[in-house]
Amino acid sequence: MRIESLSIQNFRSIPLFNISFSTGITVICGENNAGKTTLLEAIYLSSNLKSFKNVPNSELINKSSDHFKISVNFSNKSINSNIFIQKSLKSAKMLYNNKKVTKQIISSIFPCYSLVFGFNNILLNDAAYRRDFLDSGMFHVEQESRKYYLDYEKTLKQRNFLLKSKKYDQGIWDSQLIDYNNILSSFRSSYFERLNSEFSKIIDDLKTTIPEIYQDISSLKLQYSTGWDGKSYSEYLHQNQNKDKAIGHTSGGTHRSDFTVTSLNKPVKESGSMSTLVLACLIINLAKMNVFHVKHGFKPILLIDDLFFGIDNKNLATVVKLLVHSKGNIVLTAPNIYRDILENISSNHKEFEVVVVGENN
Repeated sequence: MRIESLSIQNFRSIPLFNISFSTGITVICGENNAGKTTLLEAIYLSSNLKSFKNVPNSELINKSSDHFKISVNFSNKSINSNIFIQKSLKSAKMLYNNKKVTKQIISSIFPCYSLVFGFNNILLNDAAYRRDFLDSGMFHVEQESRKYYLDYEKTLKQRNFLLKSKKYDQGIWDSQLIDYNNILSSFRSSYFERLNSEFSKIIDDLKTTIPEIYQDISSLKLQYSTGWDGKSYSEYLHQNQNKDKAIGHTSGGTHRSDFTVTSLNKPVKESGSMSTLVLACLIINLAKMNVFHVKHGFKPILLIDDLFFGIDNKNLATVVKLLVHSKGNIVLTAPNIYRDILENISSNHKEFEVVVVGENN
């Protein structure tokens, strides 16, 4: 799948903007506040109907207007398509090839994943952020899992309400929570195993394809925790009833699941360099794309904001090689200080282009 063009109107600070994409990997360069991240945000919203910055859609409307419009042209297996989004304070319109569609259909037709660096680095953020990362991939390859996710969250919320209000009494909510926990945890664990397999394949492949990067990442491993101690969640819940009553919420379960990246049995976020941390995050996301590809036969769009945060000039060309080797459709942003280096790199890779925004746009 590949994005062909993007048009936005009255989206954030941009009254009108059009951009075309001609290669698999596109770097959007520009000064601060030139609108680089806004373009990624518009693409992401076209797939997920929300910003990756977790702000209300109403706040994305330009102050000079009462609505915004986004139009994305893309191709998949030689078939050209269009998604059109219009949002006002009172209504929203979603069209796929001029026909009304639901959020779930848009997400499956035009899947986009986002990777944000800086303070939103997936390995530096909290466990809830990483669960969302896993779930967004899981929902695409195991669509039935969404139902059990919603069932589990509803049941957990009810049990926590009873615990907090001191009205808890073991019964139907515990029974349902155990059932939904076991099913959802099975889905999450299964998806993690797929992700871990693709993660390992990418690292092994780099030994021959990009050997200069292999030594820095060869020891990287993914580790998953279910969110509770012991094998049986039923036993765990029973053994921790008094604790849960005292603290007013359910202390363990798949809502506490998490994963970490380690190197030589130590968390990378504590022991690795910034370059290693960035590479680890990137490889995890490329693995996520590959899991989707195995299931559906095409790769989703990957949007990366400020990829080169923490990458020195020495490793920048190597990171680009990794992106090109992934053979995915990736759109990323970079500040203007990298422009000359990236344009020089692009001259050696036909699948890599640099687009500058903020200059006569």
